[in-house]
Amino acid sequence: MNSEKRIAGIGASLGAVNGELDRVRAQADELLAFGVDVMELYASSLGVVANARLLPARTTELRTLCEERPLMPTLHAPIPIDFMDRDNITLHRSAARVSVDLAAEIGAPIVVIHAGRADPTEWASDPDSLLIFEREELSALGDHAAKSGVRIALENISPNLAVIGGKATSYSLDPAALARQLGALHHPSVTGCLDYSHATQGAGLLGLDPIAGAAAMAPFTGHIHISEASGLPTIPSITSQPDWMYFGVGDMHAPLGTGCMDLTALADASPVLPGTLAVLELQGHARAMLADSLCHLRAFADRVNACSVAA
Repeated sequence: MNSEKRIAGIGASLGAVNGELDRVRAQADELLAFGVDVMELYASSLGVVANARLLPARTTELRTLCEERPLMPTLHAPIPIDFMDRDNITLHRSAARVSVDLAAEIGAPIVVIHAGRADPTEWASDPDSLLIFEREELSALGDHAAKSGVRIALENISPNLAVIGGKATSYSLDPAALARQLGALHHPSVTGCLDYSHATQGAGLLGLDPIAGAAAMAPFTGHIHISEASGLPTIPSITSQPDWMYFGVGDMHAPLGTGCMDLTALADASPVLPGTLAVLELQGHARAMLADSLCHLRAFADRVNACSVAA
């Protein structure tokens, strides 16, 4: 990997492992065979944490697994972590801190955490206090991460069924708003994770321009998630990712190259921070198309890096 490039390395998240570290080994070896640089692990699927504490023997086994392979691990913290859930913040703090500790143990430089969500009525009545509260929590977590050389990457969320149903909302549906939050936070150990699929979905829901959203987020982006999405919200009767991809709605996690998103325009709008890692997110329904999607991701990264040199 070349940390001087804007996109320094590419890779993919792992599919289902269900706590079986042999599955981690097998999928890591598959990624190595594809010639990539990065593997992203979903923290709560690994079976290495209980009661927000590391399980020492399991953590050691995972660390050895990672050390034995020339892949950079990154860690996706549990999606339910929510730094706007003030009533349950102790739980969220504990889960976030142990995610950082796990990342430090396995040599992962990035921990991805989703941006805060709120009840729409609470958000409408006092958004500033929620944003300030989240920044305070992120600042404390960033201080903890800095001690181990880990960075937090705050990710824009997708308009999931709770959002579509009016039960939750998030400022990060608009990547430009996430960029403003990161700018206001201005913590050296907290960067942004731009999920292009989520941004496309948010743009479809809110009537925004996904290219403009990517451009606004680019100066704050130190990590990338990518798959394809049409931008059409799902409907309550369509609830699974295979069906989302089939119908062309929701958080499809479709392979790159399906033509749902203008990858060329997105790359041209994305002069991200040097050293950014780009992670392909394909689930079981699309995993068979991993190799082809990684070729598209490599071309995307090459275009971002070439445009950066030209600029």
